[in-house]
Amino acid sequence: MTDRAVVDDTREVVRIAGEEAGCFLQGLLTVDVETVTPARTRYGALLTPQGKLFAELVIWRDETHTFLLDVPAERREALVQRLRVYRLRAHVEIEPDPSWKVVVIPQAAPDRFGLDKAPGAARAGPEGSRIAVDPRLAALGVRALVPLGREAEFRARFDLTEGEVADWRAHRLALGVPEGPGELEWERILALEANLAALGGVDFDKGCYVGQEVTARMRYRARPKKRLLPVRIGGETAVPVPVVDAGGREVGVLRAREGDRGLALLRIEPLSRPESHPLRAGSAVVTPFWPDWLEVEEKNPLHGAGDGV
Repeated sequence: MTDRAVVDDTREVVRIAGEEAGCFLQGLLTVDVETVTPARTRYGALLTPQGKLFAELVIWRDETHTFLLDVPAERREALVQRLRVYRLRAHVEIEPDPSWKVVVIPQAAPDRFGLDKAPGAARAGPEGSRIAVDPRLAALGVRALVPLGREAEFRARFDLTEGEVADWRAHRLALGVPEGPGELEWERILALEANLAALGGVDFDKGCYVGQEVTARMRYRARPKKRLLPVRIGGETAVPVPVVDAGGREVGVLRAREGDRGLALLRIEPLSRPESHPLRAGSAVVTPFWPDWLEVEEKNPLHGAGDGV
């Protein structure tokens, strides 16, 4: 079956250029920017000083000192302004870069694109593009930065058909991977509640970054009391909507849905109690499951009840 390439207009690009660009980003972002190379992209975030998510992003680097941040479109301007506040005397350029389109190819085999199978494996592609295995999960597929106006040429080079954003979103939600507004509440959700570390978006052994103290303390001492988990949805309901347990007590919020899959921010403790189930969101039954990639130190409260993905 021919793979489908989706032009994801929910994402835009910010360019960080200059000899000090790497050092500048290293002191701000949740991952070790020194590991980002033309052959490796990384997933990460800029947090608030309180450890809450300001913006999630995919970090690309070309053969010069230029970094390209693939970010939620509605968060781009806020991110640019925040980075400029942090710039101080650093010799870096921080600009929106509308010359790129973000393209995703769900479930694509990396070797078809000349890529290794490891998440984040990257290379320069045809038509001036850059391509990579999704740095969060290889199962998500391949993503690319394609020069504006050359999307059709890119599809033709790899024999790809044009896909819909809804198809990409359904695939991503089926894997339980959050992204962008609605699913992630900017400046309200903590990095570990959003499973950022499990998706390779936090390096705990790097130097300081914004929000590090709160994030490290939560990992080593407090542990998240809530997590954004994938759910199966039986019935009709709008989003966002509160999720309640069998006794009518609120245990979280259903934040996104596509078909019968969605994402809900849920308190962990009630999930381990059989009397809490079934959970409901409006008139729909909501069944959370613990995805296979979510390897964390606390015990899976669902005791294998979910099928994993």
